[in-house]
Amino acid sequence: MDPVAESLDLLAARCGDPAPLVYATLFARHPEAAAHFLMDPGGHVRGQMLAVALEALLDGGARLAGLVAIERLNHVNIGVPEALFDGFLPLLRDVVRDALGEAWTPAMEAGWAARIAAVAG
Repeated sequence: MDPVAESLDLLAARCGDPAPLVYATLFARHPEAAAHFLMDPGGHVRGQMLAVALEALLDGGARLAGLVAIERLNHVNIGVPEALFDGFLPLLRDVVRDALGEAWTPAMEAGWAARIAAVAG
């Protein structure tokens, strides 16, 4: 099994929907980022950024670089700093790694590093 997919499967089994954990981490590290998101009445993020990122990661990264290039431009056009946008996949990896704890493997670390490098490449 792909180690990135395995890590995401384990995350889902442990945490259910990862969105609250991911966005809580994002807003804790970058409080200014919250202004760029639509929130529902309960204070939860609306939108599909995380879903698109997860779909691209699970696609093995084949579409990831092109998708990220398009989304980077879209986000810069609405005022999101490139550094904040570029930091989302590493942040997502950190959330998954922290949630998995001892279950995080060297293969998962290498798989995530390869996908993130493919985007930056």
